[in-house]
Amino acid sequence: MLRDDPARRTAVPPGFVLARLVFCAALAGALHAGLYGSERDDAAAPPAARLALELNRGICIDRQFRRIPPEPIMRFSRADIQLIKSMGFEFVKLIVNPQPLMCEHRLDRDKCAYLEEIVEQVVVEGLPVVVCLHPEWEFKRRVLGDPAEFASFLLFLQDISEFLGARWSERQLALQLMTEPVTEGLDWNDLQLQLWRVARRAMPHHTLILSGDQVGKIEGLIATRPVADANVMYSFTFYDPFLFTLQGAEWLTPAWWSYLGPVPYPVDPDLMVARMPDLLAKIPGEPAVWRETVAQQLQDYAAAGWNAQVMADRIRKLAAWNQSYGGGLKIWCAEFGCYQRTVAAEDRYRYLRDVRTALEANGIGWAYWSYNETLTVMTSDRTPFGSADRQTPDRQLLQVLLSP
Repeated sequence: MLRDDPARRTAVPPGFVLARLVFCAALAGALHAGLYGSERDDAAAPPAARLALELNRGICIDRQFRRIPPEPIMRFSRADIQLIKSMGFEFVKLIVNPQPLMCEHRLDRDKCAYLEEIVEQVVVEGLPVVVCLHPEWEFKRRVLGDPAEFASFLLFLQDISEFLGARWSERQLALQLMTEPVTEGLDWNDLQLQLWRVARRAMPHHTLILSGDQVGKIEGLIATRPVADANVMYSFTFYDPFLFTLQGAEWLTPAWWSYLGPVPYPVDPDLMVARMPDLLAKIPGEPAVWRETVAQQLQDYAAAGWNAQVMADRIRKLAAWNQSYGGGLKIWCAEFGCYQRTVAAEDRYRYLRDVRTALEANGIGWAYWSYNETLTVMTSDRTPFGSADRQTPDRQLLQVLLSP
């Protein structure tokens, strides 16, 4: 959830560009013709899940490195993993930015030492790890919007899949192929099929994690075509409703978000009528449109009546999608969480308990966002991105997330 840095641009000779486009077009055609799998890989009813690695209750470490060596704030230590393990989480999800690991569209072997270091820090403590390919927004938009760029990305995916598969077993590591995809003009189902083929060829025994389109929302996942592979999970991210989970967020625009809160949960229209004056009083009066916008959003939020039942109904859409393919697919929540700055603590706990309950009632494992970064499982006196010895886990939150 940190802001992007401007991407560097490097001039290349026109002949190189033309040659690369021709090569990438040929590669894309070969993939589409079935170089990495049958043309009908996803045509039959998908098999019931048989996973090499079960991922039930885990946590994400939100350290999005943008260069290697990484920025100091983006590093974590073995002590962090020990603290995570002591809290009771069963696995760790690491986000891996592809761009700093690339050289001419391939995995830069000179940069692999850091990737190996962060994965090994988790594995050596006896916890499985999910490596999540987590591009910056502009890089993702380019890769998923241009066939030539996508074909180049497949080369990188092949390299990193081979690298990971050769070093850690299927009981130690799973690979999430793309976080929160969003496409314009290209069919995500077609793109994801190619991603899966490449990764599966390189990692024949590891659990692979696929995603829905529309930035990973539920609506994107239920539009996803499953693949003919029992060792995959189908993932989504869940921050519904944003007006509650991201209240107080300083990184969102318009800037009224940072003044918003405490928005209540659960909610109904009568409660919002009582709370509205205080909530609007915290929003600056200029520009005038801010208070009008916030008032409308609060009214819409209240009208939806967000509570445990509404949450459960949202998650049940995924169960219905699963049943439409025979009911044997494994669905996984790749992220859920709630920002803590302006929310009432008890409302946050109640919301997270309701989400966890709805997920687990439908057999959906999850990865909480996040450890100790912008969002956290620590108490309010924590040091964001700080060392493990300067943190105090929020025991009430851990009870909400991990109690039997």
